[in-house]
Amino acid sequence: MLITADQRQSLETLIELAARGRALRHEHDNPKDAGALAELVAKHKEVAARKTSAAEAVETLRAQVAELSETIEKQNRLIEKKTAELNAGTGLTSRDLVTLQDEIAGHGDRVAELEETELGVMEELETAEAALTEVEASLAEVTAAGRAMQASIKERKTELAAELREVEESAQTLKAELPDGLVRQFEHNVGQGGPGAAILTGPNCQACGQEISGMTWKGMLGNDVNETYECEECEAVLLRRG
Repeated sequence: MLITADQRQSLETLIELAARGRALRHEHDNPKDAGALAELVAKHKEVAARKTSAAEAVETLRAQVAELSETIEKQNRLIEKKTAELNAGTGLTSRDLVTLQDEIAGHGDRVAELEETELGVMEELETAEAALTEVEASLAEVTAAGRAMQASIKERKTELAAELREVEESAQTLKAELPDGLVRQFEHNVGQGGPGAAILTGPNCQACGQEISGMTWKGMLGNDVNETYECEECEAVLLRRG
């Protein structure tokens, strides 16, 4: 199909716009930071699991401290009770007094043992709480980074969508300047996943790479530079470089 010089210019611009549109669409559908975001999501999951584990450790130790404190309190109450009985001495034989003293001493030993254990557990708890605070800070950092990256990707996709609309609007304007048959051929190739049209720089289709026979290529070289062709393989619109 022979087109005018003005139509040739429109077609060449349409080819450039189509390429630009494909690049924009690819970036829109495949954000550059998608890989980095996926890594952050994986890291967030890993740190969140660490936080859960650290929180469970803290709660276990707190429960142990509470249990030890309660046991110590019970022992102290027994000491107070036995001491009161000893001091009162009412109805007690000397043997009873000795027994009470032994019981009080035993409870005291038990309290000392429990307090030593409690001190050790409290030290473990302090370490566990510090670890939990650290992992919580790390989780907050990862979460903030992920949200920032998601916002950045969303913002970029919005920009790309706006650029795509501009490209599509410009493409429609250019198509209106071209013959209907050529536009249908162009859009058919795009629908098949092709570029729509391509500029020939040699005896190969620049849309699909199909080799053009020597005789056909020679005929093209002899025709008007504004003559358009259809690739026998991919059916893209072809235009010889001027």
